[in-house]
Amino acid sequence: MSFSERLNLSEFAWTALESRNRPMHVATLLIYALPEGANDAYLTDLVSSLRDSTEFVDPFNKKFVAPSFLRPYPTWVRDYDLDMEYHVRHLALPAPGGERELGALIARLHSNPLDFKRPLWEYHIIEGLENNRFAIYFKMHHALVDGIAGVHMLTRSMSTDPTEMRSPALWSAEPPATASDTEAGVSRLQRATKGAVRSLTSINNVSRSLLQVARAARDENDPFSLPFQSPKSILNGRIGSQRRFATQAYAFSRIRRLSKIAGCTVNDIVLAVSSGALRRFLREINALPGRSMTAGVPVSLRPKDDQGAGAAVAFIIANLATHVADPIRRLEVIAKSTTRAKTLMAELSREEIENFSALMLSPQSLQTVFDLEGYTRPVFNVTVSNVPGPTETLYLRGSQLEAMFPVSAVTHGQALNITCYSYGGNISFGFAGCRDSVPHLQRIAVYTGEALEELEAVLLPLEKPQVNEVAEPASIKGRKKVRRA
Repeated sequence: MSFSERLNLSEFAWTALESRNRPMHVATLLIYALPEGANDAYLTDLVSSLRDSTEFVDPFNKKFVAPSFLRPYPTWVRDYDLDMEYHVRHLALPAPGGERELGALIARLHSNPLDFKRPLWEYHIIEGLENNRFAIYFKMHHALVDGIAGVHMLTRSMSTDPTEMRSPALWSAEPPATASDTEAGVSRLQRATKGAVRSLTSINNVSRSLLQVARAARDENDPFSLPFQSPKSILNGRIGSQRRFATQAYAFSRIRRLSKIAGCTVNDIVLAVSSGALRRFLREINALPGRSMTAGVPVSLRPKDDQGAGAAVAFIIANLATHVADPIRRLEVIAKSTTRAKTLMAELSREEIENFSALMLSPQSLQTVFDLEGYTRPVFNVTVSNVPGPTETLYLRGSQLEAMFPVSAVTHGQALNITCYSYGGNISFGFAGCRDSVPHLQRIAVYTGEALEELEAVLLPLEKPQVNEVAEPASIKGRKKVRRA
């Protein structure tokens, strides 16, 4: 029997956004060191072996079927005969194979939309990287994967054992069973009854949260950031089809140390570093808005043991305080904003958070329906995301994974995306932007390092000496301490 499944609301939304100028795929760039003593045929043999791997786990053989007269809704069907030479590609960098050449290639690959007549993924093996390394660029449509699910997929295709030479291909690696899998045997009536009860509870809880939002809108001292409070900037117009890509990596210990001193979260430091970089970049080109810019911050809705496919994210909106010159004051504003947003969702279930986010961002959905994105004021100015990655050193058939960088999607009204992965003691930033809207993307990447150094210069002197007892976070220049998120 052929498989046919309707797209859920989230999947439908991501596919509906797809256009030539706005391909809605996300990707990961992985950098590997070749095994010591690897022969000249190592990568050719790897490509051949992967192309021979034709067992597919969900969602790697799902193919999109558009609505028709007889079937007025989009569906997924199974494709059991994939063209593996199309999906698994072997490329080479021009000499000298440095970061500039790799970045240019990734920008071009990321500019190309996926073929909707095939399963929505591609896997590129790129040789010729300097220092005896190679890269893999893996992309998949956002309807099928979010950042955390993508990291889990990639992790399952690797091993912590450098001698393991038979790890499964990415598309063949089975995910572990989760608690949700046990519900498969529950009767439809039971599921329907539970669903009805959850829906009634959800309406009450979401309504209470929306009431708090209404109160926050009337209180100018409330740090909660609402949609459409953002000023329009050069990042918030219509985008073209071509992309730019840049990377930066920093020791994760530097970020964590600052968060402990300031009494805030790692995510708050990431937002502060991104804000500092954006502020400097926009000031240099005389394009910094007089009012604070905001960031859309994805929040994962997955339980810790959920490694399934599909997108499962909601959004909070964070005040970036780009109008504030003092980096410490900027960090305080950011931390208060994110803490307030998380407080509103603290007591909500996954389903309730999804409903709450959908209602909060419904004006953006209307913009999309009427193709107004990039013409009107943005819901928020830029997306900034932090995705936790694997903590152990990983190997792909003997090749050590040195770094992994996210390559995210941009859209009309959102010409820049900043996403981070943590791996191997580092936090790796991936900057994806519209080639026309963000002409000097590399500068933003470099300025994140300078923003990090700026925070260290003012926060490290406040660090208290370690004592046996757990000390309170240091106060910042005599001001009120930043609250923990």
